Amino acid sequence: MTTVSKEVEDVRHQPVDDAAVALQLAHDVEALKPSPWTWSMVRLYLVLACAYLCGCLNGYDGSLMGGLNGMKSYQTYFGMKVASSSTGLVFAMYNIGSLAAVFFTGPVNDMFGRRAGMFTGAFIVIIGTCIQAPSVSKGMFLGGRFVLGFGVSFCCVSAPCYVSELAHPSWRGTLTGLYNCTWYIGSIIASWTVYGASYIDGKAGWRLPVWIQLVTSGFVCIGVWFLPESPRWLMAQDRIEDATKVLATYHGEGSASHPIVQLQLKEMTSQVGTNDSDKRWWDYRELYNTHSARRRLICVVGMGVFGQISGNSLSSYYMPAMLESAGITEEKKVLLLNGVNAAVCFLAACLGARLTDKLGRRPLMIYSLLFCSCCFAIITGTSKMSLDNPSNTASANTTVAFIIIFGIVFSFGWTPLQSMYIAETLPTSTRAKGTAIGNFSSSVASTVIAYSSGPAFEEIKYYFYLVFVFWDLFEATVIYFYFPETMDRTLEELAEVFEAPNPVKKSLEKRSAHTVMNTLQVHDVDEKAVLTTAARCDGQQPCSSCASLEQECTHGAETNSRGKSDLILEGVLRVEAFLHDMNAVIAASSYNSTRRPPLHPEPTFSPIDQYQHRTPTSSHTNASETLQNAVLDSMHTSTTESILQWPHFDVFPSLRRIYVSIFILEQSRAPILMRPSTMYPYVSGVDIDHTISSFEHTVNFWYPTVSQARLKAARSLISAGQVDDSTSSCLAFLIMALGCASQATSGLAGGVNLPKEELDYRASQKARADMYMDGLLKKLHIVHTEMSPTAVQCLFLVALYFAFLRRPLQAWEYINTAATKCRLLLSYAPLYETDEDRECMRRIFWSCYILESDYLAELSALPQSGIANIESSIPLPGQYDTHASETEQEQSSLYFLACISMRRLLNRVHHVLYAKESGVSLDNARFPYVVSELNHQLEEWREFLPAAFKFSIDTQPTATEHGGFLRQRYLTCRSVIYRPYLTWVLTTTADMGTFPEDVLGSCRACLDACLLHILNLRAFAHTVLVDTWICSLSMTGAMLILLAACRLPSLRQLIAKEILTAGRHLKRLIQGWTDISGQPSSPSVDQSLRIIAEVEGFIEQEYHSESGYRLRQLA
Repeated sequence: MTTVSKEVEDVRHQPVDDAAVALQLAHDVEALKPSPWTWSMVRLYLVLACAYLCGCLNGYDGSLMGGLNGMKSYQTYFGMKVASSSTGLVFAMYNIGSLAAVFFTGPVNDMFGRRAGMFTGAFIVIIGTCIQAPSVSKGMFLGGRFVLGFGVSFCCVSAPCYVSELAHPSWRGTLTGLYNCTWYIGSIIASWTVYGASYIDGKAGWRLPVWIQLVTSGFVCIGVWFLPESPRWLMAQDRIEDATKVLATYHGEGSASHPIVQLQLKEMTSQVGTNDSDKRWWDYRELYNTHSARRRLICVVGMGVFGQISGNSLSSYYMPAMLESAGITEEKKVLLLNGVNAAVCFLAACLGARLTDKLGRRPLMIYSLLFCSCCFAIITGTSKMSLDNPSNTASANTTVAFIIIFGIVFSFGWTPLQSMYIAETLPTSTRAKGTAIGNFSSSVASTVIAYSSGPAFEEIKYYFYLVFVFWDLFEATVIYFYFPETMDRTLEELAEVFEAPNPVKKSLEKRSAHTVMNTLQVHDVDEKAVLTTAARCDGQQPCSSCASLEQECTHGAETNSRGKSDLILEGVLRVEAFLHDMNAVIAASSYNSTRRPPLHPEPTFSPIDQYQHRTPTSSHTNASETLQNAVLDSMHTSTTESILQWPHFDVFPSLRRIYVSIFILEQSRAPILMRPSTMYPYVSGVDIDHTISSFEHTVNFWYPTVSQARLKAARSLISAGQVDDSTSSCLAFLIMALGCASQATSGLAGGVNLPKEELDYRASQKARADMYMDGLLKKLHIVHTEMSPTAVQCLFLVALYFAFLRRPLQAWEYINTAATKCRLLLSYAPLYETDEDRECMRRIFWSCYILESDYLAELSALPQSGIANIESSIPLPGQYDTHASETEQEQSSLYFLACISMRRLLNRVHHVLYAKESGVSLDNARFPYVVSELNHQLEEWREFLPAAFKFSIDTQPTATEHGGFLRQRYLTCRSVIYRPYLTWVLTTTADMGTFPEDVLGSCRACLDACLLHILNLRAFAHTVLVDTWICSLSMTGAMLILLAACRLPSLRQLIAKEILTAGRHLKRLIQGWTDISGQPSSPSVDQSLRIIAEVEGFIEQEYHSESGYRLRQLA
């Protein structure tokens, strides 16, 4: 592990670390040479094959009428002509059905997933077939066509979205392009089915091809439920583990750590939101409300329209009419040419799909349109010649040849791109709705061309082709100026293209590491600094990393780069420098308050009742010393119990009626019963390794206090069964107990609804943990009577186990004891103390500091150990061998430093704003300046987090559980910082319109933080094992604050509607954790759940009250 340095250098190097990660990821992906024939890829092809059936279904349904229109039995039964307005109406009805479905397809896909969309479409197609095939009238036939078009619209949205989102990035063009190519498979089947059925006399000849539509739709209906869901849809639903599993299975050869999997996950985490417009079925604004969105919309609508009126509809629907204009009228020959045309076009489309990743999208579209324009010019001339001179077989054959050539060229350049390009240009949040809009524009264009082409052929015959000669040239011009290239970028990386001032110009630039950096939102980075810190500058000319940045190779010229631990430490120390200056800040704000009028009118009463405890005797610490040391002030007024005493809850008497003090509830609990005889569970060597490994990856990651040497010693003691009355044996028991506890509580972030087998396993691990703890408790006197680093380590781990049991008073007791002994050993070095022992004591010191402060945040009258009074004199963690993996060891140190820094900031926030005697939260002339400074320091802390722990301030999933846990800490701090604004507004009876916008904006910041704190809560292993009790109280406080705000109209409108689901979310999670942790339950956690349930009900009453939201006047 890189040694943690204390030097503080220029902070601009922090983004370099993120950039180096992005560069490394870009390099790793660039260096990959994936094979398209691995088992993982074969599985992907089989999965996509089911989605391709939707293309076949669309091709069959869309092409069927072209063949039926040439059948005499069909024309006779319904009284149709090859080209007439009635024929045009039959063709157009299919597209009219698609138009009717357009505003249903997007929401279904966004709400229920891509698989559900495909199923819905295929099922409706089955219904339409059952109406159309047995038709006895033209009206019934038209009705069946309408239903078919309605169903196919769902498939045409779901399938291309699914294929593009699941396709491997290295072959996305080919795999997604093949989807639309399968249209020709359906078309070929339709053509040859009609050709064969033409030999059947009577109405059965045309009914049979219609019934065959059931085949592909039936396969899709059944097959979709055996497919994985789209990983990007899963990510948008905050199901990050499911998305990771899908990507690992189909892109990463089964490994979640595969570079291409990691790249996509990081880019999706950065770009895919969990609260975007795809969660609101009615919201289409994201399709046009920004410059980049409008550029995307141009491509979507343009592709939909151009793909239908470039002349291709003529060869699909009006092939018989085109052949008739060339003098070919014999039925069997017309149908034969129709079938041959489809087969040749399919081969051309497949070739074009393969070349989309070689030539690019733009060249294929532009050059194929230019060639199509030439084809129509030739067809116009040869058609005229063949009609003027029917004996001129050469001109007729030339017409036929160029009709087929036109189909080949259009299929080569456009068929693979029609669905693919639309899906590529849209982000995940609008892909389904945008694709539906693309289909809508396509259906409108297709309807117009289908209905107008029949009369046009009747009236002007071959001169109709001239329209397409000039129109195709116009299309090519529009594409040249407005359609960007999408090749060689992942779906998320295309955001960089469309957000550029000139998307076309940006898209033609070569993809580089900058593309990855921009997608991961790493901005304003010195490129040379990135190269200096890049890990794989290999000295080639140029090396691959340097080449990706298009920079001169710097191998051998760079200075010694600092490790990531140094970079996070820079952030820690910079924040500390700001915090140590807070004395001057407060003094200045106090001075300024005497020279200016208050920002707001004086409140009519205090928002926080000074909830009375018996104050313990303690030495007085002046403000300067308290700010130098990040001390959490005794009797501070920001606990959940203090919030519950706000007068705003007087109108909800049931909240307090049966409320019992947390201390009384926990103090009255029965003691832990000891087993009458000592029993040690039987464990194999494998079990021991797994348990100690679990401890290392969880508890020792969060609080890295146990060295590898001590872990190995514990493994030897347990394996040999040589436990005795020594602190080493006690430590071994505690490692096993906490290792089993971590096995019982880890891996729950995806949800707490587990199968019975899983619950039984976790219960058995909890029972095993209790057995080890029982053995330890019988030896605990040894730990208490020995003064050594190992004894202190044992006391601290005992505190963690009591935290796991949700016994806060016992956990605090052992934290206090461990902290006291730790202070003593840091003050008086023991005989034969090693550097490792001293580093161990420092780490235990900081671990006790974090946990003691966490408990004091909710039980403010707890006597303090005094550890916070000397924290500024204790060095931050240095080098310590805690993990077998150097990478994990480094990440653990970074996480530990981030937690220390956040806890110090939280303590100072509580002290400066909510200290009983000196807090400024009630001084509305002083707190705005203090709040501004504290928020600045909070953002400094977030800015310096390493890439692995980065998070966004929303509900997007984080890359790791640890990032999710740190986001919860951040949101807690943010809500506490901005709470003074909220409490001031709550206590002021003046009209809300008198408050400035910045005041309401600060209230929103507090309320958003509270709600996001709730919505982002997950079963993080750190939370479940150590923080369940603390978390239950913190969440109760957040719910109470939201309830108070809901009662005022102007505050209520600042709160997102997700507040109505917050209570259920909390109850499900916390109850699930307590069930897994086992009995006996914590009475204060149970009380928190009761209050959360009551608050949820009161919030619903406020939102659904018929009388609206009225301010209740309080005495």
